[in-house]
Amino acid sequence: MPKVMNFIVSEQSFEKFGMMVILGTTGAAMETKMNFFFTFWGINLLKKNFKPKVAGMPFPMKGMAAMMFKKKLKSFGYEDMWEMVKDGIEEGNIKLYPCSMTMDLMGVKKEQIHDFCEEPIGAAKFIEMVDDADQVISL
Repeated sequence: MPKVMNFIVSEQSFEKFGMMVILGTTGAAMETKMNFFFTFWGINLLKKNFKPKVAGMPFPMKGMAAMMFKKKLKSFGYEDMWEMVKDGIEEGNIKLYPCSMTMDLMGVKKEQIHDFCEEPIGAAKFIEMVDDADQVISL
């Protein structure tokens, strides 16, 4: 039976996005099934045109800091972070689940979410999915 890891992503910062990408792609490369459930502000990371900003920075620098992180990550082989995630999805080792209730609460339409995401699920479905999990990690 393949190893499975489950994550709850509830924040929209560049740091949380980076954690999701690094953990997801590393686990996928190790043949671990990586499930990510996006709720509350984390749902924004799945929007097609959303550009995450670095948290904890003064407003004018949030976007610039994200660009600096992206440049630094390229030196570690992370050229296009979403392309790497899509590779893991195509291989079947990464699944991104938008929270259906969060989408309703935040007014997010399915058309706004990346096409490579799974169908939205509710909290009850996610809890059923991870019922026998060894770990559920919150980002």
